[in-house]
Amino acid sequence: MGRIKVKYDLLLFVLLMVILFIPIIQEWTGVFPVKPLNGVFVPTTKPELTFENYKTNTYQAQIDKYSSENFGMREPILRLYNQYLWDVFRKTYVSKEQIVFGKDRWFYEPGSVSDHEQRLFRYFAADSTQMASMLSKEAQKLLHLQQILEAHGVHLFVCLVPAKDLIYPEYIPENHDTTYQGTPKISARFYNEDNFTRLGINHLNLEQWFLQIKDTADFALFPQTGMHWSKYAALLSADTLIRYMEHLGGINMKNLVIGPREYDEARRPDGDLEDLLNLMRPVRKPKYCYADCMTDGDPTATKPKIIVIGDSFWWTIADQLPLKEIFSRAPYWYYNNTIYYDDRYNSLDELDLAEELLSSDFVVLSYCATQQYRMNDGFTQKALKALGVKDSDAIMDSASFVEREIQRTIADILASPKSMESIREKAKQFNKTVEKAVRDDAKWIVNYKIQNGTLNWPKHDDYIAMDSATFIECEIQRTIKSLKSNPEAMQSIREKATKYNKTLDKALRDDALWVVNHKIQQGTLKWPVNNNDMNPKPESHGIQQ
Repeated sequence: MGRIKVKYDLLLFVLLMVILFIPIIQEWTGVFPVKPLNGVFVPTTKPELTFENYKTNTYQAQIDKYSSENFGMREPILRLYNQYLWDVFRKTYVSKEQIVFGKDRWFYEPGSVSDHEQRLFRYFAADSTQMASMLSKEAQKLLHLQQILEAHGVHLFVCLVPAKDLIYPEYIPENHDTTYQGTPKISARFYNEDNFTRLGINHLNLEQWFLQIKDTADFALFPQTGMHWSKYAALLSADTLIRYMEHLGGINMKNLVIGPREYDEARRPDGDLEDLLNLMRPVRKPKYCYADCMTDGDPTATKPKIIVIGDSFWWTIADQLPLKEIFSRAPYWYYNNTIYYDDRYNSLDELDLAEELLSSDFVVLSYCATQQYRMNDGFTQKALKALGVKDSDAIMDSASFVEREIQRTIADILASPKSMESIREKAKQFNKTVEKAVRDDAKWIVNYKIQNGTLNWPKHDDYIAMDSATFIECEIQRTIKSLKSNPEAMQSIREKATKYNKTLDKALRDDALWVVNHKIQQGTLKWPVNNNDMNPKPESHGIQQ
């Protein structure tokens, strides 16, 4: 018995030593493969011992933090502890800012729940009135951009991507957040749909389609523990998207052939919210539907160039499609910043925006409901400016308009030595800083112009692009005016009128028409421009008071 007890104690001792030394061995060698933790992680750099951090007693705190993030076998140990918390207490270290835990083990992204309660707008505007104004102005700019691109044969449209809260609201917890009871409220998804329909902006509303098929679909439109649409639902949406482009562009494209369905445990990204829990085993949930896809191989089909500007929902489509078989190019401008699926560029800062847009066949703005408050991440305004619209930001509320005019006036004052000399004297006289005196003078000038009606207040109609016929006629009239101011040109036109038995006005218009057509053919005519450019006014660079 004594010998058995000794062996038993020795076995326990060896086992304890192994348990203690495995993390050390792993930290030094990394010999055991471990699954990395999910989520965003900012690693702590290893601190160096210096006289300063030794003297201030901060080195120990720094090395403790580093060690807690870098000890061996950290990943499986944390997963094991997380599993214990989840199984026993239904608790997690993941905050409510990352996941909303709904009924029957349904997980939601917090933004979608906030939008369901129509309070997400608080992060983008002071109140619902301001949010409505911002969305309306963005829609006006989108219409302007759509009309400009259409003149070049480029089709712009918006893809309204569904969010989980609209399709499966029954699992959202009651009284999720009672901190905001203000009224009225607003949701971008409904406001944009109304604006786009009223203005005639091309758009494909996949939210409505998802609602229509929810009760009859024999597959999950959204995974139980995921944020984005399910992979199979995204695949069907891609097929719908291609058919919409065929209709919008009047072209024949290669269509998708979706293979037989199979059911399996959640594949990425169908459990992307659950992944944040970092558990040892998955949360109990049904199996999901998956399928491979290919194209129909139609030899007569065209391969258009498409640019997609959007949020993370597009990944689920792009990662499943044979993009190079369907499109000649299909760059993805992620949140109008980083570029993916493009061999030439990685960032929008590297490319010529106007050239990229005008060389495309389709420009798609693909945002889910929770991201539609972001105003396409500034894409519309940048695109308008790149295409020659000088005041694409001019559709604004009165306060913003006045502030813009003040800043313009300040710039003029600073550029005028005479004005600055006068302002420095005023600053001394009234005990102000020079900056304060400059701004006060600028405000006075702007207010004076408004009171006297000499400051042109922006109108929405000024920023709606005109049709091509009107644009060409305006260019002809501009050219006629230019020809009349040129004596040599007018002498030549008189000779042509006599030679071809025309009236002078007919000969003048024919010459102007030839000039405009030549510019269009050579690509030197900016097309189209806004109404303000049709009747240019001389700019005043001086400051009068």
